[in-house]
Amino acid sequence: MESLKRYTGKGVHEKVSECVKAFMKGTILDTPSGQGALSKDLEALGFKLFLGDIQRENILYKNGRCIQFDLNQSFPFKDSTFDHVICVEGVEHIENPHHLIKEFKRLMRRDGYLVITTPNVMALKSRLKFLLYGYLHFFEDVDPLWSDKKRVTETHYQQHINPIFYAEMKFILERYGFKICRIETNKKIKKWKRIHPFLKWLIRHKTREKFPMDPFFASDTALEGEILIFVAKHL
Repeated sequence: MESLKRYTGKGVHEKVSECVKAFMKGTILDTPSGQGALSKDLEALGFKLFLGDIQRENILYKNGRCIQFDLNQSFPFKDSTFDHVICVEGVEHIENPHHLIKEFKRLMRRDGYLVITTPNVMALKSRLKFLLYGYLHFFEDVDPLWSDKKRVTETHYQQHINPIFYAEMKFILERYGFKICRIETNKKIKKWKRIHPFLKWLIRHKTREKFPMDPFFASDTALEGEILIFVAKHL
């Protein structure tokens, strides 16, 4: 089999696999699965993978458990079908993240784990882009003027349309019966090195005043991480 393409940032699949290693062996829904590179990795760890994507022909890892469906719609599975769910680079592409998390909860067995990743729009690089240019990092394609010139996408569902901040993700997960156990990132990015230390100090100082009970707001992962990787337990 030819090498499977990974539709995510460098190191994301490796970090997700590291998190999943600690889970109890069982069934996992991987959606959107893309070509199936992550599913192949996780099956090598001893899990039984089901792959879901909006384009079935895009799934090249054929394990006999590939299903086409739209993350914006109800999923074609019965309640409590899976032990765990993996959603890498999916939530920022859909219209309603609340619907997505509710469906994941419905599909999962109690005490299972949800791993969900999304671009970190809280990072210093993203904050500066919004201050200077009026858009968040990873969400340039939402602007039609930008898309006409660069990074043109073929269809709407391929675009990043829904930036999810940490506070919103935490609220949605807790609202629908999940508890965040761990937050990781694939790598840390430091741009504008001359002003980076000052901006990091300033934001840390202000966020610690604003959110003294939640240290994540001022963490290195929040301020410098490229992709956020949430691991949440279904209670």
